[in-house]
Amino acid sequence: MDLNWIQSIVYGFLSGFMDIVPISAQAHRVLMLKLYGINGGMEVMQLVVHIGIFGALYFSCQSQIIRINRARALARVPKRRRKRPLDTRSLMDWSMLKTMLLPVLIGLLLHGYAEPLNDNLVVLSVFLFVNGLILYIPQFLPGSNRDSRTLSRVEGVLMGLGATASVLPGISAVGTATSIGSVCGVERSFCLNMALMMNMALNLGLIILDVMALFAEGAGVLSFVILLRYLVVCLTAFGSCLLGIKLMRYLAGHHGYSIFGFYCAGLALFTFIVNLMA
Repeated sequence: MDLNWIQSIVYGFLSGFMDIVPISAQAHRVLMLKLYGINGGMEVMQLVVHIGIFGALYFSCQSQIIRINRARALARVPKRRRKRPLDTRSLMDWSMLKTMLLPVLIGLLLHGYAEPLNDNLVVLSVFLFVNGLILYIPQFLPGSNRDSRTLSRVEGVLMGLGATASVLPGISAVGTATSIGSVCGVERSFCLNMALMMNMALNLGLIILDVMALFAEGAGVLSFVILLRYLVVCLTAFGSCLLGIKLMRYLAGHHGYSIFGFYCAGLALFTFIVNLMA
């Protein structure tokens, strides 16, 4: 059994939007497929969704990526030949980002071991509840305006571990990383930007894993109509991901993300009830 057009578009929208909004895109995908009675055969769909999300993240973070690349290029020029001051802030951002990405690479290596947990709705409901707690706790702690200039390597690794935890079903990469950053006193907008960069690297790794899975399992029969549906899903994931980024940036400057903790708790209860009914 495969998804029809409407189900595919909903799948793409949920995947893109929930990958950024901190309530676990993987949990929503698992629940959707369970409710539709679909098991397996989603390798190509996952690939096009990850491509759409990666494209949206790159588009959103492009200015920051350009600044970092320019700063790195200028740093390689001898000091006496530089025509403009060195952008030390961007270099610090790059150094901190590399520290954060180390745990993410480890998480990608462990991705295959965590995949079987997707089939256990009780485990999924527990992790959704934990994700809700992670999102809710920072509101009780004092905020701060720290960034890469004052963060330690240990704090960078902790934020990276937060993104790495997203290999577990029900845990949000962006949500966990930003919550850990808030606990460490990181300024919310800066923390979100770094989390988005980490999530971009994570999705690039998932694209590579998806391609490897396709070589191993095969893509099945691909007609023009099916390819068109995959293209629409990719574009839907791209658009909904941009929408999620816009919402998160608004919340970063205003209310924070604790409200999503209640949603995760409710979704955890719903998931547990679905498991009892199965």
